[in-house]
Amino acid sequence: MLIRRLLSSGNLRVLLAWVVILSAWEMAYRVITWEPYKFPAPSHVLDSFCDLAGFRTAFGDPISAHWPKPADGEVHPGGSIPLLSAPAISGVRLLVGFAISIAMGVGLGLAMWRFELANGILGPVFLGLQTLPSVCWVPLAVLLLGHNEKGILFVLVMGSCFAIAISLRDGLRTIPPVYQKAGLMLGADGWKLYRYVLLPASLPALASSLRQGFSFAWRSLMGAELILAVDWHGLGYQLEIGRSYADIKQVVAVMAIMVMIAMLVDRLVFAVIERKVHQRFGLVG
Repeated sequence: MLIRRLLSSGNLRVLLAWVVILSAWEMAYRVITWEPYKFPAPSHVLDSFCDLAGFRTAFGDPISAHWPKPADGEVHPGGSIPLLSAPAISGVRLLVGFAISIAMGVGLGLAMWRFELANGILGPVFLGLQTLPSVCWVPLAVLLLGHNEKGILFVLVMGSCFAIAISLRDGLRTIPPVYQKAGLMLGADGWKLYRYVLLPASLPALASSLRQGFSFAWRSLMGAELILAVDWHGLGYQLEIGRSYADIKQVVAVMAIMVMIAMLVDRLVFAVIERKVHQRFGLVG
């Protein structure tokens, strides 16, 4: 099913367009021959990607009879493969931190939707905190928790839970009041009203808020890993390593990996959940 969707005519046109763009980019580098340390070509980014995977390539070298050169030794001594270990470490952090963000964001969003006083007190503050760049939480995390895993999780949670709360509150406000009146007329009062009427009606808003919250959580995690140096090295640390060694190829390669992971998780997990929930409630064709 996934392969069939990826090979659809629309996706094939997009893929072809990107092939043309990258080919033109690479051809321009081969003709103009600018300095790779200033602006890498796709072949240099591919070399860096292969380095992160544990083997060395030379696709960015000048084309000759022996191009590309064969591997010439171990890239990462000790068997470390950042392309595998870094996303796994970041993924575990994301699962833990995002679960905490969901619990906090859903609880706060429900409170702001249900109680006008809570919305009046917390709503404007959360809206302001939502616009605060996630890296702004890093100094506070260092002072409160130090350079450790707790500091990274703190930045992740604070960078995403407010977005989930605001999105859920706004989504719940779109529930037609007639649902509640119809449930009361049918005898669904008290906890039954929430269990059988309001909770199912809130699922579309919850699905949309989780999708938005994931994007905030992923950005917050990458920013925290970029600045906070801890024992376990995620994708953000690999980005900092590229900056420290002035390796622009690795910087671009790690950024591309971050974007690809975010796109895959969004399209294969949260977009699917959102689409199925909306289809279940007749909100899409």
